[in-house]
Amino acid sequence: MKLFAYYDTGHEFSEEIIMAAGFTPYKILGDVHVSNDPADRYVHHYICPFSRSCLTEGMARSKDWVGIAFCHGCDTTNNQYDIWKYHVKTDFLYWINTPAKNDLAANTFHEKELRRFITHLENHFSVEITQDKLSHAIQTSNRVKHLMRELAALRSVKDIPNSAYHALTRKCVQMNKEELVELLEDKLKEWKNLPVFPADREPVLLTGSDITYGEVMEILETAGLRAVRDDLSLGERYFAQDISQEGDPVKALVDYHTRIPQPPTKIPFDARLSYLESCLKETPVSGIVYQILKFCEPHGLDLPFMTGELKRLGHTLIVIEREYTPTVDQQLVSRLESFREIIQRSL
Repeated sequence: MKLFAYYDTGHEFSEEIIMAAGFTPYKILGDVHVSNDPADRYVHHYICPFSRSCLTEGMARSKDWVGIAFCHGCDTTNNQYDIWKYHVKTDFLYWINTPAKNDLAANTFHEKELRRFITHLENHFSVEITQDKLSHAIQTSNRVKHLMRELAALRSVKDIPNSAYHALTRKCVQMNKEELVELLEDKLKEWKNLPVFPADREPVLLTGSDITYGEVMEILETAGLRAVRDDLSLGERYFAQDISQEGDPVKALVDYHTRIPQPPTKIPFDARLSYLESCLKETPVSGIVYQILKFCEPHGLDLPFMTGELKRLGHTLIVIEREYTPTVDQQLVSRLESFREIIQRSL
């Protein structure tokens, strides 16, 4: 099945529309193992390295995709769209102006944006995106979300390495969904038979910038920390909520995006804190790892409020800033090992 690529920063894109059009949605995640040199010709080095990596991937792989869509996420996403128009070769490049708010006016606007996107897809690709096709896509998406919730819940009771969970979250946004369901069903059987949660690991909640490559998860593993909850878009934000299968499917997609765990680019700002609080009540953890990718402004601006409130609530927390590199940073490992010791002394 042909791939339709999309670029968003906080799970703003409605994959189900692409599925209903007969394509496989493919989230552009860049490649940390490839130099950003092509993108660096057009974007300053102090701009988010992840977004520059996505531009590099777009310039190299656009011929593999039938089209590309952007969603309004962080400011970097918004500004990069204009650069992609000139430097990424594709027959279809589309901008969806997803709103930052979740009020009635914003939802009405979001619905119009999605319907406009559907019309452009139908006209450009000569396809018909019917309500039945959208409903079927939503049903498939919900099956993926249900399986991922079951798999993610096992993290706190089974010996599931951080990298194994992370690998599945990547597949969720880049694989054909029908094939993905079969993979997740097999993986669920496998994980249920794994040994119990290891005594030499401390369970933590992981938050902050999206983690798009497995080496970051290896750093946590090396430090003896196991992420058993998170609010990342390559993580729980993607599968925490089902999409309603009642009524108009476009309205259901709009409603869905108001209920998922919110990124720091969305308003109200305390919605993200509320989700983390619910995670901490549902799943016992020893501490919180708040990691920020260098130059990630939304999380940098969100940091004082979030860390202040989490500490006020009595949670043990560490903040780390990481480079966009596959090299395992031994300084970060040492800091996280020290954090683990602090956790253990406080238990």
